[in-house]
Order: sequence, then C-alpha cells, then structure tokens
Amino acid sequence: MEDVKLLSKLGIDPDVASQYQILCLPENIENQIETTQLVDSGESITLSKLLKEEGVKCANSYDLGLNAKISERRGVDIWLGSIWILNHAALPLFISVIGRLLGEKIQKKLDATNQLKASQKSDDSEGTQVYADLKIMDGKISAEIKYNGDADTFLKVLKSINDEQ
Repeated sequence: MEDVKLLSKLGIDPDVASQYQILCLPENIENQIETTQLVDSGESITLSKLLKEEGVKCANSYDLGLNAKISERRGVDIWLGSIWILNHAALPLFISVIGRLLGEKIQKKLDATNQLKASQKSDDSEGTQVYADLKIMDGKISAEIKYNGDADTFLKVLKSINDEQ
C-alpha cells in the first residue's frame, strides 16, 4: 500500500502507526520526503488533542516522532491537514469532535464581529472554509476525500460517510 510506504520513508514504523484509530498528519505529508519540511496546522494539533480527550487512539506528528513545524493561521478558516482514519469505529467520535471544533470557530467569529444576531449563527458557517485531506483506510475499505469548502457541507459529507458504513 502506497500510504504505508510513505510512512516508512518518513521513518515511521507502520506497525506502530497501525495501533492508532486516527492519525492527524501534516498537511504536506504527501509532498515532502524530508521530515524537516513537514508542516502541521494548529487546528490539526487541536483536533488530535480533542480526539484523545474523547478516548480515541489518535496520534499526531509528535506522537509518531516527526519533527514537523507548526503553522498558526489567523482567521476563520480551518486547516485540518491530512487525517487518516484507520478504524471506522472512531468515525462517530471524529464527527462529533469536528462539529464541536467548527462550532467553536464559528462562535469566535460571531463574538469578534459582534454584529450578527444569534438567529444568523447557522448561516454564518458558510463563511468558514474547511481544508482537509481525509483518508479512510479500514481493512478492505479505502476512500480519500480532499475537501476545500464550507463547514456545513463538510459535516454533511462526514455524516454521510458514517451512515454508509
């Protein structure tokens, strides 16, 4: 499998990585062979922490021994990096945590502008863009979604994946 080869090239033991349910990896992991060039997003690190709090066996770059730089972006967009779901049983918790993360980001935007009414809160999520490379690799099931779009649609896509499985 090409993904396992990628991990090996970066010095990650595939057997160690397979012990996790979800891997939150650098956004440029597929484009870099040198570990010094890898870049994690701040949201990816936050996501891995939230998943761990929920009891998901999750690893980020640091857990896997990668020395990735961290990119902190300011704004309302969410950059999740490359997320590998190795066990679809973790998908419902992943969706729940993503929903909470998006909700907090949208709420911060509302608080900052302080010009929108509470009833417009759900409409405002269209202004928050999500950037993610999602790979689901569980046994014979394998799918990849490169998503660049609004937060509401991202949640709908995730929920539809969960419903299909």
